[in-house]
Amino acid sequence: MPHITLEHSANISLDFQSFFKDLSEQLVATGHVPKLGVKCRAVSSDNYYIIDGKPEYQMVNLLFRLREGRSFEVRQQISSIGMKLMSNYFQKEMKAKQIILSTEVKELTKELDLTKNSIR
Repeated sequence: MPHITLEHSANISLDFQSFFKDLSEQLVATGHVPKLGVKCRAVSSDNYYIIDGKPEYQMVNLLFRLREGRSFEVRQQISSIGMKLMSNYFQKEMKAKQIILSTEVKELTKELDLTKNSIR
């Protein structure tokens, strides 16, 4: 854990590998996220409507799915790391007032979240 999903409107430009590498390194550096557990993916939405439909508007939502057991402060730290990194990567879009950035942290129940990992 965690599972990390970057959901975004199709009109963004991002070096996903670089973003996910930076994010992974920062999360692991906290000591609360094991490197072997980090799984990142991007999901692009071709069909979206933001605010009033202007085509230049963009959105990015960074979802962290974590196994239960981390404190509120740790979950807050993880969310903050994601927001700071997105703010850095999307500085130009933020200055142009054309993007909405958001983070979510969801806890997964240990007994209901089953995993088989053959990579470890």
